[in-house]
Parts: sequence; C-alpha cells; structure tokens
Amino acid sequence: MKSIIGLALGLGISALVNAQGIPTLAKAYAGNTSETSINASKKNPKTQTQNVAATLTIIKQDGPHVEFIYQNPNYKAYEIGTISPDGKKLQIAYKGGSGTYDIIGNKLVGCGSGRVNEGPFGQWINTYYAWCDDLTAKP
Repeated sequence: MKSIIGLALGLGISALVNAQGIPTLAKAYAGNTSETSINASKKNPKTQTQNVAATLTIIKQDGPHVEFIYQNPNYKAYEIGTISPDGKKLQIAYKGGSGTYDIIGNKLVGCGSGRVNEGPFGQWINTYYAWCDDLTAKP
C-alpha cells in the first residue's frame, strides 16, 4: 500500500513539475528580423542584407506544441514549433527552413536558416538565408 501511494505521489509531482516547465506564450510578438541572403548562382552571385520589422502571432498552443504566423513586410509564413521540456527554447520549422528561439520572459530571441522554396529550380537551389529575430510580447 505504501508503494502504491508513493508511486501515485511521485507521478503526481512529476506531472506538476513537467506542467510548470512549459510556458503559455503570449498571443502576439513584435520586433526586428535581421537577415542575410545569397543567390549563389555561378554566373552572378549576390548577397543581400535586410533589417525589417516583424510580427509573430500564435494561432494555437497545446502544451509544448505551437502553431503560428510569422510576418514581415516581404514575407508571411505559417510555422510550427515545439517548446523544450524545460520551457527555455522553442524549436521551429517552416517550409524551407528551421530555427530556434530562446524564451526569455516576454521575449523570443533566436536565429535560423532556410532556402527559397518557390520559383524556378535554379532559384531555390541557389538561394539561401540566415536570420535572427528579437521579438517582444505585445501588451
């Protein structure tokens, strides 16, 4: 009987600790994206940089599983992510790339990379980019 009570108590505490590790993200974030991209074609390689305002809007969160829209003036994407068990990171994936955000209080700060995934084959095979975001929850 003591072992059953101990097991139930242990499982209950474990569930409570795990539940506390996954934060509920704010519904909307705004901030800045810094991006470097290259069209690495052999004929005319070209590097571009940009710093743009960006938003991230949470569509749905179910525990560690997150669906959201990322948007800046030149780009809009439906993305997914999973929050780490300790609640400190959000690993994201989207069509053509991936990245990781650190969850720091009311901020999402992170970097990632991807490839252009539309247009002619020569464009998407040769064009890739790296980005970093600094986003703060909207009040």
